[in-house]
This record gives sequence, C-alpha cells and structure tokens, in this order.
Amino acid sequence: MKDKGFTLVETLVALAILMVVFTALAISCVTAQRLWMGGFIQIAFQSRGRVVLEQMAGDLRSSTGATALNNGDRIRFVTDPNRTPQTASDDITSEYYLSNTDIMYDPDITIAGDEISVLRSANREGAIPVFQMSGDLVVITFRLLSNNILYGTKWSSMATSIKMRNV
Repeated sequence: MKDKGFTLVETLVALAILMVVFTALAISCVTAQRLWMGGFIQIAFQSRGRVVLEQMAGDLRSSTGATALNNGDRIRFVTDPNRTPQTASDDITSEYYLSNTDIMYDPDITIAGDEISVLRSANREGAIPVFQMSGDLVVITFRLLSNNILYGTKWSSMATSIKMRNV
C-alpha cells in the first residue's frame, strides 16, 4: 500500500529551504531600504546647501562691494537697496560668516542680535577658506556633514563662484 503525503523529513527540508529563501528576501529588502534612506538623506542635506549657496550668490551678486575677513571665514558686503550710488547713507552692510559649524547671516552689522543661522553642520573644506575674493569674483567653498546613527556619516563638498555685478 502506498502512503499519501510527505514524510516528516521531507517537510523539515522544505521548511528549511523556505526559511533560507525568506531570510534572503528579508535581508535584500532591509538593505534596499537602508540604501534608499541613506541616499535620501544625502540628497536632502545637499539641497539645503544648494539653497544657501543660491541665497549667498544672490546677495553677493547684487552687492556694491565685499571684503573677505577672518582668514576667509567671514565676508562683509554692501548693498544699495535704493539704487542710489551717489548716496552712501542708505547702504546696508551685511555679513555671512562661519561660526563653529554654522554659516550665519547678519543682514545689518549695525544692529546687534539680528544674526540667523542659515546652514548647520558646515565646515571648511580642509585648509581652503570658506570665502575667497579676487577682484569682483567671490568663491564660496565648504563641506556639509551629516551624522546619522543608522546610516553613518555622510559629507558633501559645496562650492560656487559669484561675479559681483555692481563692483
């Protein structure tokens, strides 16, 4: 007489193979999710850096003069909001500067306490000054750092050059 069904050994072997397949699938899903999230974090903090670079570029492009200070950790620039080059009394002097790991913006250096942090976790790119000037050309270079417990430390170098129009 022929027995119907599987033996205990056949069932255990099938379950072991099934567990190996499911474990491989689970590891693949977790790895894919971790890579996707790490990439998402990288894109997010690079986007923040690009937004700040665009803001700085707009401010410096329209300025009437600029000076790099503090070994390149600070740039002071003058804007003429009323577009009256013959009258300097309405000009505003502003600054961007590196303070520890923040890039700060001071919209008017004559007013104390109006500084704001525009970018966190920024550092010098090695020995390169954050703000470099040559004539009417300003070069901004910095490194962004992101330290996440799950996804590790990520960094991105950011740089742009700006030609000031009104100098």
